Amino acid sequence: MNVTSDDIAQLLASSPPRKVPPPVARAVLGGRGVWALPVFGLIFGGMGVLFMFVFFPWRFADDWRLDSEQALTVPGTITSVSRTSLSMNRTRVMEFGFRFTPADGRVRQGVCYVTGQRWSANEAVTVRYLPGTPELARVEGARLSASSSGSAFVALFPLIGAALVVWFVVDRRRTRRLLREGRVTEATVVSAEPTMASVNRQVVHKIVITSSDLQGGRPVTVNRFKPAEVNLVQKHLREKQPVFVLYDPQKHTRVLFPEALLGDVSR
Repeated sequence: MNVTSDDIAQLLASSPPRKVPPPVARAVLGGRGVWALPVFGLIFGGMGVLFMFVFFPWRFADDWRLDSEQALTVPGTITSVSRTSLSMNRTRVMEFGFRFTPADGRVRQGVCYVTGQRWSANEAVTVRYLPGTPELARVEGARLSASSSGSAFVALFPLIGAALVVWFVVDRRRTRRLLREGRVTEATVVSAEPTMASVNRQVVHKIVITSSDLQGGRPVTVNRFKPAEVNLVQKHLREKQPVFVLYDPQKHTRVLFPEALLGDVSR
């Protein structure tokens, strides 16, 4: 069901908290298509969790501790060499078992990783360990995680996915509140200039409006790319006529042009 002039009139004439006409709510909040963003966020975040589980260097903090000046070094020996299932830049990550004898005289063993074949079994190496916790040790030049520290960026994937979902939920809540509790005012369109940015192949326009109800009469700038909104404000700019605006009393830069919901009204 399309938005009608009566729906817009009801929205503008109602005092907050208002009952929003269903066609208006659907037009502003969108239909099934808008759910593509949170679904993508969930899929992207879910895949990110899997990548993070496989590639994240979970023991990077221990490696940093072993790289500090507190660590001691002693001779050690490679006891085993095996291939892992992980490759970095098309090079297989190898697992190296080693043994060493710290200052307390007890022989200890450990495991570390290197991308590529570096040592052979029974080869002499230098081992770094922490004197207070000698079980925390690795061969000099190796690491404790199968993946390198450079792989830590995979943690961004689930964060980005979660951010998309959170943004979607917060934005819908704000929009619902704007429709229900927003205030109506008449604003003057000062300018509507195209920018270099685009969304969905639609040029983003920088729109400046003023009203005594908005920010104490100071100009308010918003960006819009939907043709119906851009054409509406350009029409009012050409005709030097005020345009109805629904604005959030808590944040005056959050505005809605209700008449744009009627479609292209530029003619």
